[in-house]
Formats: sequence, C-alpha cells, structure tokens
Amino acid sequence: MVSETVSQIENELRVWSFQNFGNGIALGLGRFMGKLLFALLIFMIGRYCIRKVMKFLPKLRFLERVNPTIRPFFLKSIRFILYFFLGISCIGILGIPMASVITLLASAGVAVGLAMQGSLSNLAGGIMLLLFRPFQVNDYIKSGTDEGTVQEVSVFYTIILSPDNKKISIPNGNLMNSNIINYSSEAQRRVDLIFSVAREEDVERVEKVLKSAIEGDARILHKPEPFFGIAEVKSDSLNFAIRVWVDTKRYWDVYNTLNKRVMIAFYRENIAMPNTKLKTVSPETE
Repeated sequence: MVSETVSQIENELRVWSFQNFGNGIALGLGRFMGKLLFALLIFMIGRYCIRKVMKFLPKLRFLERVNPTIRPFFLKSIRFILYFFLGISCIGILGIPMASVITLLASAGVAVGLAMQGSLSNLAGGIMLLLFRPFQVNDYIKSGTDEGTVQEVSVFYTIILSPDNKKISIPNGNLMNSNIINYSSEAQRRVDLIFSVAREEDVERVEKVLKSAIEGDARILHKPEPFFGIAEVKSDSLNFAIRVWVDTKRYWDVYNTLNKRVMIAFYRENIAMPNTKLKTVSPETE
C-alpha cells in the first residue's frame, strides 16, 4: 500500500510539473507575441510618421537655403537617424537587453566593415566631398575619362550627366582620390583657339584677319585683353592663337562663333592652309 501511494504521488508530481512547464511556455509565448504585435504596430506607425516627415522637410524654408549639394545627404542622414531610433524603440518593447544589442551591433559592424571596405571608402569619400566641396550640383566637371554635369552627390556615388545624356555613377572613393577639373567654378573662362596657315603667308595680314574676327563681339571681355598672334613656327606652317576671356556660361557660344568667323575670313582673304591653296568664297556660299 505504501509503495503504491508513493508511486501515485510521484506520477501526480510529474503531471503537475509538465503542466506547469507547459503553462509557463504558453504564458511566456503569449507575452512575447503580445510584445511582438505591439512592436510591429509601433514600427508601422513610426514608419508612416517618418515618411510624412521626410515629405514635409524639403518644403521647409531653412532647407531652401542649404546648398543643393549637401541637401540630399542631409535628408538621407535624418531619415537614417529616425529609423535608427525607431528600431531601438521596437527592440526595447520586445524586452531585449540593450547591452546585448550593442554587443551584437558592434560585432556585426566589424564583420560588415571588413566585407564592405570599398563601400566604406566611398562613404568616407562622399563625406570629404561634402566637406571640401570641390564641385556643386549643376557644375560641369571632368574626372579621368568621365565628364558631365553634376546631378547629385549621394552617400556612396556622385551622379553626373554626360553631354550626350548618359547618366554616369562615379564611386566617391575613386572621385576623391583622382584629379577633378571643375569647368564651372569660376565666373570667367578663356577661349583658346589655334589656326594653322601656310609658312609663306604674311604674318601681319593673318593677324589683321584674326583681329577682325573678334572685334565687335560684346560677349568677349576686354580685361584681360584678348590675344592674337603667332603661337608656334613650324617648318611647313605658322600656328596662330586666339585667346579671349568670356563669361563661363558663354564659353561654347563664343568658341563656335570664333571658329566659324575665322574660317570664313580665311577663305574670303584667300589665306592658305599648310600644303593647301585656298580659293576665294563666292558671295552665294557665304
């Protein structure tokens, strides 16, 4: 009798233990699911609010005063910070210890940093470009073999639009470590043109023709003074140069106009090119 009673008590204790264990799991799972649903709700509400804030921020007046080159980076940084705090809030709601989260983030940061050294280099390059600003949005630049108008300086890439309307994305790391030619940074540029004529041509007559080509053009600045004259003497030719200063925005207009004027004047005055005897242009072809 005694042994049967002890065995019955042990069985009851086992059943009670399993019941408590199951109840504990169910209770813990229920609490976690409640926290998870609440965290998801907070995340959805927070994401909606962040989207509304990011749509509203560009309309603020103080952002209109921010340099267009810095503005996209500034807005993306704000969005990242808002999502970061939203994520930390959701993790806190789930009851995960922050010390463990910080340790996990630090370990993941080291691993990601080793795997994404090139991207981190581009990020550092983007920050340096924004700090030193060797160019701005809408500037025409050249770096290596790529050139075009700057459309955007993002976190990792600088986007430029080539003259033939191709979008080029240049890694900021490469851009920061290479030579950059900014054609738009200064208010004035110099138009340099070279024209070759036969060695036998009269120098003063050619200079007179070059002078007449630039006279009367209001786009050409008088300070610094225009230059026209011999730039190089070769065995079979004389190279004459025209150097005039113009406003940067008028550079290509003046460049094309002077080329056309000089060539028409050479034909009209029968000035020969190297190894070529030019014919006078008839009035109908002018």
